[in-house]
Amino acid sequence: MARIAWLKRTVRRSLVSRLARYHSRRGVFAVEIRSSVGLGAKLEWCLEIMAYCHDHDLIPQFRFSYPEAREPVDYFASLFSIRPRTPHELQPRFVTISSIIELDLGRDYDRLLTIQLANQLITKYLVVREDVAREVDRFCDQHFAGRRVVGVHYRGTDKVQESPAISYDRVTRNVALYLEQYPNTDCVFVATDDANFLDHLQSKPLGRAIVWRDDSFRSRDGQSIHGSPYTDKYAVNRDALINCLLLSRCEALLKTASILSGWSKLFNPRLPVVMLNQPHDGLLWFPERALIAQNLFEPVR
Repeated sequence: MARIAWLKRTVRRSLVSRLARYHSRRGVFAVEIRSSVGLGAKLEWCLEIMAYCHDHDLIPQFRFSYPEAREPVDYFASLFSIRPRTPHELQPRFVTISSIIELDLGRDYDRLLTIQLANQLITKYLVVREDVAREVDRFCDQHFAGRRVVGVHYRGTDKVQESPAISYDRVTRNVALYLEQYPNTDCVFVATDDANFLDHLQSKPLGRAIVWRDDSFRSRDGQSIHGSPYTDKYAVNRDALINCLLLSRCEALLKTASILSGWSKLFNPRLPVVMLNQPHDGLLWFPERALIAQNLFEPVR
């Protein structure tokens, strides 16, 4: 049975890759990612595809959807557009994948990616939607202007499947250490899916203002937000991207393992980062792999 399953995956990978290359003969490599993984994982797959397109002089196109969707949806278009490179509109033909391993791109682009290359690919191909960018600017004008802000990202629900859990107190100790080393810091911006963590951090005598965005959803019971069938996927994805962009505007970032908040460094390569934990063996993908090697300081336990 295992060999049959392996053969099916191999055949599908070959067919999907051939179809994608056939459709790209007009210069557009179009992929729909139909998967329940989080926004960060989808964006990392996009990076690999964009690197392939850069190497082969192709224009990438993306759609994001979920397997359980009853009607056609596209969460990518609600967040981004692709930077235009041709004077006329092309009508791409999309191939659908549920994982990047279904595409044989010829090279292991996850291993080839660097922070600088990723930033170049983002700058070359991706445009954040104007309404998303405006909201980020408004929040920064209101809460960050004239302040030195450290960002804190705590992923507190389903991330334990990929990385060891980290206690609230350990995060707080590292925030306190950062504030001790950088006493001119005025404010702590918190991005989290865990409402209890936000309450915890507010209760601690850090001596700095704590601000956060009023996201559409936060978990009180440890249940996943992005994985829940009951949450508005448009709102969840929008919240995630806006928080990622806000973290990229901070003076530094203290974060738990999360590809999405890792993208804050890709939007702003000069952002100092402290990884407070790291993914389990075999699950250390880009950009987390690169961030661990560049920790601003060794986190305390």
